[in-house]
Amino acid sequence: MQAISGICFAIAMALAVSLGGQTLDYTWGPAFLALAAAVLAMIPEAWQSRRRGAGTWFAVSALACASAWILWRCWGSPVKEFARSDALLVVGMLSAGLWGLFARAEGGAIRIAIAALALLGFANFGIGLCQAREQSFAWPFASRPGLSPSGLFGHYNHLADFSLVSAAFLAARLIFARDRILERCLQAAGVLANVACVAISQSRGGMVSLSAAAVVLVALAALVAWRDKTRHRKTLGIVAVAMPIVMAALAVPVLKHFQERRGIQDSSLERFADNKSRLHSIGLAVDVTANHPWTGGGSRAFGWEKYAAWKPSESGMIAQNDDFVHNELLQVATDYGWIGALLVGLAVLVTGLCGLAGVMSGEGGLARKATDAMACGGLAAMAGTLVHSNFSFVTHTLPGALYLGLAMGCALPRKQPRDTIDSGLRPSLSGVVACALALGLVAVLGFAGVKGSMVYRDLWPVFFGKEHLASVAPGLAMDHVHKAMEIWPGSELAGSSARLARAISQRKNLEESERVEWLSEAADLYAQAVELNPFDPEWAVNRANVLSTLGRNAEAEREFERAIALEGGMEGNFRARYYYAWHLHSRWYRAWTRPDEHDASDRERRASEALGAFLRARELLREAATMTELWVRGKEEADLIKGLDETIEFLQGAKVTPIPPR
Repeated sequence: MQAISGICFAIAMALAVSLGGQTLDYTWGPAFLALAAAVLAMIPEAWQSRRRGAGTWFAVSALACASAWILWRCWGSPVKEFARSDALLVVGMLSAGLWGLFARAEGGAIRIAIAALALLGFANFGIGLCQAREQSFAWPFASRPGLSPSGLFGHYNHLADFSLVSAAFLAARLIFARDRILERCLQAAGVLANVACVAISQSRGGMVSLSAAAVVLVALAALVAWRDKTRHRKTLGIVAVAMPIVMAALAVPVLKHFQERRGIQDSSLERFADNKSRLHSIGLAVDVTANHPWTGGGSRAFGWEKYAAWKPSESGMIAQNDDFVHNELLQVATDYGWIGALLVGLAVLVTGLCGLAGVMSGEGGLARKATDAMACGGLAAMAGTLVHSNFSFVTHTLPGALYLGLAMGCALPRKQPRDTIDSGLRPSLSGVVACALALGLVAVLGFAGVKGSMVYRDLWPVFFGKEHLASVAPGLAMDHVHKAMEIWPGSELAGSSARLARAISQRKNLEESERVEWLSEAADLYAQAVELNPFDPEWAVNRANVLSTLGRNAEAEREFERAIALEGGMEGNFRARYYYAWHLHSRWYRAWTRPDEHDASDRERRASEALGAFLRARELLREAATMTELWVRGKEEADLIKGLDETIEFLQGAKVTPIPPR
């Protein structure tokens, strides 16, 4: 069963990296199915669970408390799709942690998983080289969001994080374990490939985090040498002390080189840290936590609460509209409160201390080598990805959750290896609890995996693959979308579908009736997105624009007002005021300049209403000007302002009295 479990876990990791390295939770479905099989095959090991040593169950209890708090807060979160995503990430992390906890250090499961990390490193390195030459290369997808080499991922930071974790696991296995020569050659090559992936990703945070993982691994090697009283212990101790100093000295020229490769000539520490954007993001997160400091605003609440907290006069007129803080501890604080952040921090600390205690306790010897490889690899990988969590949202994608869970599970102390498993042994209470937890996780993974895989299969030719179904057969594409939304509702999916319908409506040689039909479809889909996530101004302003095009003016204006309230200080991102002003000018200019549509007695009122609307539009544009950079407003807005000023001046000169439009 160890080999079967290892193969399934390797497949799960490969599917998570190649297909699920994004924040869309239905893309995790295929990996969940393989992970469910891996955990199920590991249940015989969990059944035999007994005393682990060095306070393992203290760490398990701390992890359980942190997970339970997050899951409880997910249950009460206002946006259910984000709650679903975070809950599934917790389930994935716990599953990987349970698998790592019960995988035998010398068994086939962990060795297969380690080999898979090496092979994925080779794949990422090869694809990264292709992307360095041709930025559009995105196999297996039709396109990718970034320009820097990102391997199988969509973003370079995720490639860097996966690669540094893989390098830590592989290096630890190479240093401590005594595997076959072919395995050790594969591990050595895997270390080189993954380190190269961090380099070609040009991730500055990745380089810092890789260095942190390396320092931790060398320090652990020195501690193991002192524990075993080997003759190299003094040398390793000196290296462990000197290594941080050497790396600090090398940091300046290396990071300067990285800055230059990214086209940044300023090599100062402030510029390296992206002080303006990252510190503003951290400041926003701290402001957001003040709204509900203890329990948080719910899953991914930072994504919408930042709008009200953004102050253009202090932080700039163009905000970085990111749903994540790029600092995972602060992300937890905004979403699940400082109680959640404290529980998560405590769980990480206790896990690390228990892992360190496990490394230092007991006797050494050849029988301990594989156990040291798992523990030291897990601790180094934890250190690397946790450092990197200060630069990116590494645990909000499935691969990040899986390898953080794997690192924690591997880091915790384990029993000394034995040659055989006595299936007739009577299980302990801990074994029964572990099996019950494993079965519960398998059930959730299987359910989410089946549904997510069905949705992913339907949406692949529409949004991800090279089939471009939306262009070839738009009607069939929307059928796929509607089918997917019935299985897996979500505002992101509804909004993406609405954008698709809106794009189809703008195709040339389309009959007017068809154009109206597609626009109506887009309006309905945006309405679904608004219903599922009422806090996102993107859906409100887009729906308002579609309704304006359809001539459904009263509905459009309600949506515009709502979008303005939602966007807060981020007018530069959503332009709700500008689009509302444009709508008012367009609507009432037509109404005023087409007297044939009204009787003579109504013309005076129409002029008064038009003037009221024009004054409101000018007020909106003046508000927008205080919140938007000049280059964003552009010539179109300048022409609109000029036209409004001239029209208002004419009507006021004609002694027209403004009244609110009906």
